[in-house]
Amino acid sequence: MRLFRLLVRMKVFQLAGIAALAVPINTFLATGSVATTQAVMASALVVGAGVASGALWYYSRRYVGELALVPGAAGAPPRVRLSVLDFWGNREDNDIPLGKLVPPLAQLPEAAANAALGDPLLPVDVEGDRQYFLSLRYGRVADPATLRALLRGQLEGQQLRADDEPH
Repeated sequence: MRLFRLLVRMKVFQLAGIAALAVPINTFLATGSVATTQAVMASALVVGAGVASGALWYYSRRYVGELALVPGAAGAPPRVRLSVLDFWGNREDNDIPLGKLVPPLAQLPEAAANAALGDPLLPVDVEGDRQYFLSLRYGRVADPATLRALLRGQLEGQQLRADDEPH
């Protein structure tokens, strides 16, 4: 996660460099003639930096750095905290009601669930929110039994919707 945070923060410097480059390019384009190749290359540089920055921001908002169960207030069911990075590379905690998390391993047989847990990224959907990506292969798991129960939809207060139940 630290490496990912560094990449996200470097994105800001990349955009600043491109912005600083845009003024001289624009001045040169306005005052003199420019070969088509040079104009295309300068445009591609600016567009490429913007696309790279957008892609880093998109995935930084979805890659889960920390997943935790947060106790509910006064008898309320616990919530799931998914910690991701914002545009600037700062931690953003998203607390989600337990029932909104769509358990990714709920309907999988044991062998398929074990294989999914070994994948580099496990997609986790949240109703009314975005899809997150959890990396169990490269992460550290404090309580494997609770995590497995959460991903299977077997925690108390985490009910499968009627259309998600196995047939």
